[in-house]
Amino acid sequence: MHSPCSLNIDVEWQTLNNTLQQAANETLGKRKKRRHKRRLNLWNEDIKNLIENKKKAYLRYPTTRSETDNLEYKRLEAIVKRETRKIKRQCWETFV
Repeated sequence: MHSPCSLNIDVEWQTLNNTLQQAANETLGKRKKRRHKRRLNLWNEDIKNLIENKKKAYLRYPTTRSETDNLEYKRLEAIVKRETRKIKRQCWETFV
């Protein structure tokens, strides 16, 4: 499986690695782990579907160059913004 030479190298590597980590910890110290900020849970199926529709409209406009497709994209973009604001407000109220 392992030759005696490779086991010796593995042992030496572990020793070197442990020594370097210990020296770094003594010299630099350890960082405290940061706690993640609690995020608002606002991603749901409704928002996901609205964003998918908006993305489809966005991709449709460059191919057709139609003004109606551009207006449709802008309308869907406004709806997505409005709905995300509403959900953020609701999530914030339940959080607080």
